[in-house]
Amino acid sequence: MRTTRSRLAALAVVALLLAACSESVKDDTADGGSATTTPAGEEPKTRTTRGVTDDTILVGGTVYDLYYGDARVGVEARLKELNDAGGVHGRKIEVVDIANDNNEATRSLQNVQRLVEQEKVFALLPVMSGGFGGGDFIVDKGIPTFGWGTHPAFCDNTIAFGFTGCVTDPSLKRGSNALGTGLEKLLGTTDQTIAFLGEDNDSSKGGVELLAASVKDKGFDVVLQDTSIPAPPDILGDESPFVSKVMKADDGNPPDIVYLLATLSGTKLAAGLQGAGFKGKIFTPSYSPLLLGAPGYDGVFVNTQFSMDPEVPANAAMLKAVRAVKPDAQLNLAISAGYWTTDFFISALEKTGKDLTVEKLLQTLNDGFTYEVPDVVGKSTWPANHELSVPCSAITEVKGKEFVPVVPLTCGENIDVN
Repeated sequence: MRTTRSRLAALAVVALLLAACSESVKDDTADGGSATTTPAGEEPKTRTTRGVTDDTILVGGTVYDLYYGDARVGVEARLKELNDAGGVHGRKIEVVDIANDNNEATRSLQNVQRLVEQEKVFALLPVMSGGFGGGDFIVDKGIPTFGWGTHPAFCDNTIAFGFTGCVTDPSLKRGSNALGTGLEKLLGTTDQTIAFLGEDNDSSKGGVELLAASVKDKGFDVVLQDTSIPAPPDILGDESPFVSKVMKADDGNPPDIVYLLATLSGTKLAAGLQGAGFKGKIFTPSYSPLLLGAPGYDGVFVNTQFSMDPEVPANAAMLKAVRAVKPDAQLNLAISAGYWTTDFFISALEKTGKDLTVEKLLQTLNDGFTYEVPDVVGKSTWPANHELSVPCSAITEVKGKEFVPVVPLTCGENIDVN
């Protein structure tokens, strides 16, 4: 499995070198070539204006519908706000398509190739998929890409921008102590033991390693790292072996905390732990209104990289915009990620100015551009965050059919992972 992660990192680097060494050609119309980042203070030598007219900017994206489908709502909401106000430097942003890739690398690559080569989009917005297969393509062709940087394609290049940085470093050498920092604020101590359960796939294995490093950095004692839970499309049958393992993880005793990095089986495992008498705290990254009231979800704590507190002013404004396009929308991670990704993109366009080209946008972004939403999204600075995540965390408790914020957005530090 580690070989797969290393290969992803190597491919990103090779693709970046190919982009940097290739010759750009003038392209005022469409197809492309490679758009490299021009040094600050120098006028870009090429002008790639694919998807840009005097009145519009065309964008399109690819998402995994099962988990990120509602990102479309967030994108639509932020763009409606912008376009109703006259657009950015007189241009309105139009979405050609946000296609479902079904978490398949081949399909996501086909999606982005179609959007760029046939639909002539200026940028990819949003890209949110665990199986994204377009990493080499976007770097080789110099396609500005915006999304939630949970995939290695958002790391180690100058083309892709996650609104919370490079979340999962493919080399697993860089991480943050955000989770440990949030737990310390919640508990008032680091003298606690933690068990991690994850799925049997590369994403989960890497995630558990980074999360374990995060809490160890703050002084917590990790007593279990198990990533053998069946991963989708496989389904967990009997949860009792995992429950039994956790209940004996701390020298025959239960740990103080269990972190479940599981998609489909998280609530089943939590319910099993609760049924076995586990009295500690159970954490999950799954913030979903659809799970409220489900067995195993009540009483858990949800750890997120950005604030989901609807009372925070920026989130309240976001929700108002979201309900202007979908009145019955319930706040979830995909909606938030879609909205803030779009806001990031708009902020970069505003700073770039009226004379918009791919090269000028990338130059703006990679020359110290910063993005932050007070109390919601931590500060990113570019190009540094092509390699680093935004080291922030917020914690919410599930109480019955309500989400109760218990730790506001709290930021720690980036760390080296041994």
